[in-house]
Amino acid sequence: MKTAFTILVFILAVLACGCTAQVPVASPAVTANNATPDLTGIWSGTSTGHTQLEGFIYYPTTTFNISVQKGQVFAGQKEYPRMDGKTHYENFSGFVTRNGEIYEADSLGGIAIGTLTDPNTMELNYVEDGPDAKAIIIRLTRQKS
Repeated sequence: MKTAFTILVFILAVLACGCTAQVPVASPAVTANNATPDLTGIWSGTSTGHTQLEGFIYYPTTTFNISVQKGQVFAGQKEYPRMDGKTHYENFSGFVTRNGEIYEADSLGGIAIGTLTDPNTMELNYVEDGPDAKAIIIRLTRQKS
């Protein structure tokens, strides 16, 4: 009886370990067939968020001019109106992964991380620390030339 009970416990333990273990799922690999997205061009859209100096903001016109790209790395200039009525300009540098993730750093501080949602649309999540800390969502569409 003890032997049968021991065998039963052993079988149940093996089944429990096999039934509850999760099979690891491999993340999709970036292959040589994935082409680097071309981001050059004029991108325009809107920005919404919060800044410490302006409070909640909505910029109806935000423009990114991605003027150069070499491989996955790009650079350009962005412009946006501030609540003071003036248009502000900043240079930026960034890169795009082969699966459409975008990382961008501004020359005056702050970074944006986002996604190329289709070949002509991107969404960036911008954060900046400091006295005028910012958290802004930027939605841009590539303008046709």
